[in-house]
Amino acid sequence: MKNKTLKLEHFKNLVAIAAADGYLDAREREFLADRAEEIGLSSENVQGIIEGADQLEFVVPMNKMDREDQLSDAIFMSMIDGDISDKEYELCLNIATRLGFEKEYLDNIVDAIRNIWNR
Repeated sequence: MKNKTLKLEHFKNLVAIAAADGYLDAREREFLADRAEEIGLSSENVQGIIEGADQLEFVVPMNKMDREDQLSDAIFMSMIDGDISDKEYELCLNIATRLGFEKEYLDNIVDAIRNIWNR
């Protein structure tokens, strides 16, 4: 049960990130749908979480691997449209800081994701 709770918190964090710019595009919705399916969330649960996105609070995971996964997913969600805007980067930097990571670590992940997508 604890593992499902952690995954649900991770999913809610992703929704909060995706909704930060005020809307969810098709690629963001698809990414969220894939994550929701992985943890067994119903479409009704997902819709309820999305509708309450402005009320979600970011939850910091306790273990480093979960924090790294959340930061990577946050960056991926921000870059899903092909690039990362200044606003999205600032949000990711804020998330990285809250998760205990330095700006350099964030920049390394952003560069790695760009390199993967540019192949």
